[in-house]
Amino acid sequence: MRQASRGTPGDPEGYVRRNKRTFVVRLAAGVVVAGAVALALLLTGQGEVLWGLFSDRERIQRLVEGAGILAPAVYIVLLVVQAVVAPLPAPAVAMAGGYTFGTLEGFLLTWSGALLGGVLSFGISRLFGRGLVASNARMERLDRYVATHGAILVFVLRLIPLVSFDAISYAAGLSGMSFGKFLLATAVGMAPGTFVFVYLGGATPGVGVWAALVGLAVLAVAAYAYLRLRLRYRSRALR
Repeated sequence: MRQASRGTPGDPEGYVRRNKRTFVVRLAAGVVVAGAVALALLLTGQGEVLWGLFSDRERIQRLVEGAGILAPAVYIVLLVVQAVVAPLPAPAVAMAGGYTFGTLEGFLLTWSGALLGGVLSFGISRLFGRGLVASNARMERLDRYVATHGAILVFVLRLIPLVSFDAISYAAGLSGMSFGKFLLATAVGMAPGTFVFVYLGGATPGVGVWAALVGLAVLAVAAYAYLRLRLRYRSRALR
């Protein structure tokens, strides 16, 4: 009985009550570190340099190709950085992968690197912010809903290229969704869009390119329509 009363991560109320100071310290530390990094990038002009690099497919290609036998490792590092540093764009990196490594190898490297970056983003958010969300009574119903249905939401959102990959990962980390569900939903949901962008990077203009773009657009529209219907149903259920 004594051990049960101490609270565990499976008992959010007891766990947060005994560890709220730890959560606050973690959150404050995360905000300070993120703010310091953002300020340093702004003051030194490196933020603009990073944005320029991740927006330019040819520059990424030259950087990766110049790494020689370490090219796959350098490419994966770029993908992880892009996934963790939220504002950086992703399409140019994936297209550079298709041009440099070919469709199959480029897809596998891009999928693996982006998945690793998503996992890191999820972990950062879970470590520094989950406790405060779990302790907020006003978010309890939403938190329970996401914990139960979050996997399908993440999966559907991953099918829509216009939705920020990084934002989904960080938001999922704040919720009560399990890591396993997040990992599976991300791994499967990101595959179609990843393949298309990698394919575009290595393909020559033609019917195949248009077919890939149309297929991705149709998939994204269907995913968006499904998401709208699901959220509408949820809003009615909570009334």
